[in-house]
Amino acid sequence: MSRPIGRPTAPRRWPWYLLIGSLGMNMLLGGILAAQALHLMPPPPPPDPGQGLERFVERAERELSPADAAVLRRGYEAERMAVERMHQNMEAMRRQLRDSMNAPTFDPDGLRRALDQAHATEADLRGRLDSRVIEVLSQLSPEGRRKLVEMGPPR
Repeated sequence: MSRPIGRPTAPRRWPWYLLIGSLGMNMLLGGILAAQALHLMPPPPPPDPGQGLERFVERAERELSPADAAVLRRGYEAERMAVERMHQNMEAMRRQLRDSMNAPTFDPDGLRRALDQAHATEADLRGRLDSRVIEVLSQLSPEGRRKLVEMGPPR
């Protein structure tokens, strides 16, 4: 076997700034994971369904025809308060559960009544929103309904 003529090739070296950057990124990610594992960082708050729905309507208005966008906006505005009430109901249910668990004496019947009421309110609001969705979809053009399907669910 013959050797190549000329200078022997040195092993390729990584630029020092890539190594330092990689080390820094690994330390940052390790710190975040360690903090979460040790519960030093609180979990993120639950998403607000109203914000996701608002963003969806704004995005849809850019995609839909002006007539379909107006129908969607009117339907959303008519039920904006119901969406807010759903969020408030969910938060109240979480508070009731937390307060019940933290109480010196646990009252299972009181908690059951509170949860049953919260579920009944949720069902009422969902029924109202479902009716509005059906109403709005029946007023949209076939093309508008197709575009909503392509957009996917609110995020």
